[in-house]
Amino acid sequence: MLWDWILAGGFTMATLILLSVISIGVVLERLSFFKQVRRATQSLRTAIQQSFEKKDAERVMMLTMRGEMARLKQYLPILATVASIAPFVGLFGTCKGIIGAFSDISTQGMSGPSVIAAGISEALVSTATGLLVAIPALMFYNYFTKAIANLALELESSAFQVYRDLRQKLAAVPAHH
Repeated sequence: MLWDWILAGGFTMATLILLSVISIGVVLERLSFFKQVRRATQSLRTAIQQSFEKKDAERVMMLTMRGEMARLKQYLPILATVASIAPFVGLFGTCKGIIGAFSDISTQGMSGPSVIAAGISEALVSTATGLLVAIPALMFYNYFTKAIANLALELESSAFQVYRDLRQKLAAVPAHH
């Protein structure tokens, strides 16, 4: 059944399968990475606290957070690209299938529905597969984007708390003359 579906979709199916494999790979990698990040959040908080205890603490903290945000966003443009282009690849297969159906009519005449069945099948399978690849890629892209925004808020809140606590500690220490 699956092999028939792939064959019915024509050569555009190879592109869509490749996009699907890339998308699945990115999703699995990001899920694993986010799991590690959630476990490492406490060590990141410690790093933020240590950065405050050094000179130029605010600048170091901002650079640390920017670096972490960049790592979190890594590979997400691939998901966005897959979500964007997969429907177009499917649409290309649709056009190719319809063109093939009309080409068959022009060479074989309209002797019955079987003349255009293969072309129509290719068109529909390509369209459906393009959507099947794009929709999960878009869903996971949105999921990860929201998770990054939530984590950024959490890290900013932690950094602010550490900064506030450190300022209170410094204010409590008597100045030496």
